[in-house]
Amino acid sequence: MARDIFLYGTLRDPGQLEAVLGHDGSALRDDALPGADVLCDAAMGSFPVLVKANGGSAAGKVLTAGADDLARLDWYEAIFGYERAIVTLASGAKADVYWPRPTETSGRPWDLAEWLEEWGEAVEMAAREVMVQFPSVPPGEVGPRYPLALSRALSAMRARSAPSTSAIRRGAGRKGVTLARRIPRHRGFFALDELHIDHRRFDGGREQIMREVFIATDASLVLPYDPRRDEVVLVEQFRAGPFRRGDPHPWCLEPVAGLIDPGETAEDCARRETMEEADLTLSGLVPVPGGYPSPGATTEYYHLFIGLTDLSDYRPRSSGVAAEGEDIMTHVMTLGAALDLLNTAETQVLPLAYLLTWTAAHRERLAAASH
Repeated sequence: MARDIFLYGTLRDPGQLEAVLGHDGSALRDDALPGADVLCDAAMGSFPVLVKANGGSAAGKVLTAGADDLARLDWYEAIFGYERAIVTLASGAKADVYWPRPTETSGRPWDLAEWLEEWGEAVEMAAREVMVQFPSVPPGEVGPRYPLALSRALSAMRARSAPSTSAIRRGAGRKGVTLARRIPRHRGFFALDELHIDHRRFDGGREQIMREVFIATDASLVLPYDPRRDEVVLVEQFRAGPFRRGDPHPWCLEPVAGLIDPGETAEDCARRETMEEADLTLSGLVPVPGGYPSPGATTEYYHLFIGLTDLSDYRPRSSGVAAEGEDIMTHVMTLGAALDLLNTAETQVLPLAYLLTWTAAHRERLAAASH
């Protein structure tokens, strides 16, 4: 049985609605919900929250949803904790609306055009990713992982907009690649896709390959450094990768590192993670050329920084965010002592080796930047 659904927020965008329904849901009609307003959320600053408001009138669209559309909408909205309720619209018609759970707002009216400019493409990409899991995965399992899907979408957008140089490389670029088929194999903390690709060879021919690729999010990595004392801070924590490989000591020395959250810049993430993992405030960030740690297997991209800080009173400590299962020990040492570890088995995390050698090669520049 079909039901009318009042859409007041992001699903008013045809692209977002199509991503959820799996078809063009453009047969919509205008209406409004009296006694309600749509405001911006406080956390992200530009996502819609429906609130009751005397004298208010929330503009929106009405979709007549069949059984399959309704099942998809119910599943998708349940990811965010929304539930359907019956309301009376300005036209006098009855409709269902998805009410959010109590959410703090900024008090600022929400604007669809503004949201589309900032978030539209990324949220549509995230919706297409999570809807792959409908209906086999309960929405309650998908909800906690939704920010990762959004982060993966934002990572793809960063990659597309990043400047590209090819002074040495002679590959054909993206124009030389055809994606024949993409099969989603897993969606969780990481995503896994099976890609069937046809790409141009260096000799002008074509090559057909199948590859499985981990779809990860961008991360910021920071080496805290005090140029005056020539000291660095390393963090140590358990890592599942070395453990699964069979490494006899799966605790790793690393730079500070963390995934870039939706709404954050790489620099914001670097400062936040340094405080969370090392209990340090940075006076400055010096960007280091970033890149892919394992381009044959994962989309993960590292934004690298040297974090300028004062270590005169710093002592090793236990730190980390308990809610994220982090159990971290910090180590402070001279840059020379850290470089000596490159000759031992204790610096197996290659981004750390790269940041240490980069710091050593740019001591004067970093000293100047700290003044």
